[in-house]
Amino acid sequence: MGQRGQPALHDYTGYLLRRAFVKASGIAQECMPDDAHVREAAVLAIIEEHGALSQRELSDLTHVNQTLIVKLVDVLEHKGWVRRDRSPADRRSYALAISAAGKHARTALDADLDRGEADLTQNLTRDEVDELRTLLTRLLDGDQALLVASLANRTGYLIAHAHRRLRARAEGMLEPLGLHPRDFGALSALAESQPCSQNALALRMGITPPAALGLVDELEARGLVARARKAGDRRFYDLTLSERGGEVLAQARKLAARAQADIVEHLGHDGDERLRVLLKKLID
Repeated sequence: MGQRGQPALHDYTGYLLRRAFVKASGIAQECMPDDAHVREAAVLAIIEEHGALSQRELSDLTHVNQTLIVKLVDVLEHKGWVRRDRSPADRRSYALAISAAGKHARTALDADLDRGEADLTQNLTRDEVDELRTLLTRLLDGDQALLVASLANRTGYLIAHAHRRLRARAEGMLEPLGLHPRDFGALSALAESQPCSQNALALRMGITPPAALGLVDELEARGLVARARKAGDRRFYDLTLSERGGEVLAQARKLAARAQADIVEHLGHDGDERLRVLLKKLID
């Protein structure tokens, strides 16, 4: 538990999923060739598995908006990995198909993803990996992402979509307070360890120092965070919650408790606790 019995950041499943997502996406991209992206590998897998798809159907399966899907398909078509064929059902639209070159590229990219998956889960036993995948699949019950069988058995893929689902839920709940989940994370981290430096806050949240600087600037401008010269070294600043920041955080914690209760409803208390244990082990 955090300050005065309040939940600490690592008590929130959504926070741990965000940290796991950052690690998973970073590892996966590092395993990709310089001219490829993780999303391209996912799209190739989806098109090959599901056959002719419209860009709208691809958007639904990936939860990527149609504007970005168009740009992504443009790249894949330019590489010769995907074709846009006229849909036989509607000549005004296109059906996406994977080319022979795309199938060859997918085989190579799958091997890269396998290496990334091994790196991501190296802290877990095989049984723990299976358990983590099972819990994430339960958390994603009913999500279209699970319809992609060739990806739905990958830990990184499940983490990415579980993170997306919980983040969307958190964004909706925090919107009336004018907060984003990252704002809640920063305010919670400060409440646990104030006063602290921007670098310490970045480390606590698992973000880069430049990202922390931009976040603190925004929160200070909104009167939620106070920044003062460090007493022992005037070159640095100490960050603390303002009175207003404390009040907003108290309201946000009530909403976060509701979001956490939703997860427990899906997984049960034991399931949620096990998921948090496994995510912490994966992140370390």
